Amino acid sequence: MKYILTEKQLLNLVKESINEVSSVSNTIMGDKNIAIPKDGEHKGQKGWQSNNAWDIATPIGSPVYAVAGGTLLTYSDYGPKPIHRNGKTLFGVGFTVDSNDGLPDVYYTHLKDCTVRKGDTIECGQLLGYVMDFPGSTYDHLHIGVESGHNIREFIGPDGTLKCAKGMDLEKVKIGTMNKSTEKDVDDEDNIFSSLGVNINDIVKKSLGI
Repeated sequence: MKYILTEKQLLNLVKESINEVSSVSNTIMGDKNIAIPKDGEHKGQKGWQSNNAWDIATPIGSPVYAVAGGTLLTYSDYGPKPIHRNGKTLFGVGFTVDSNDGLPDVYYTHLKDCTVRKGDTIECGQLLGYVMDFPGSTYDHLHIGVESGHNIREFIGPDGTLKCAKGMDLEKVKIGTMNKSTEKDVDDEDNIFSSLGVNINDIVKKSLGI
């Protein structure tokens, strides 16, 4: 079945689907205001991913961007319900990035809808995923750890600005200009939405309730 929608209808559907989140940012959580917590809040837990880590409070669904380029060494999905193990609370997706340029490795967790998988190569400022709900708590946050002997402030400023941005041309990726035609065939695979990884048919069906 084909659906014929106007350019404006398609654009609105896609904006609603991706919430206009950029695939690249020069801050760790895009335009979200954050505060880096004091050091040492996770002392006493095992493994640098936890005992040398920071919980950055932010609303559910906040985008999270890579603080350094590198390769994903690990990837685990603990699911939406908290798992208590060895004094740790595990939930959502967590993964370790082997950082480039001699920088310490970085661990991210409590994420959902991640755009990366084990073995992927990522760039500093690249979208990684979104902060998920901390079930039973109002303290929704990104948990981010760095190798022992290092500090998160090696990567980001007090307001969350990525230090890599000083030496990189980080451009926000936005929805491009549609074809000037007033109509667009949803089945046309050669369009801007396919380049964004957006499945138009799924979006249309969801909006129509089918």
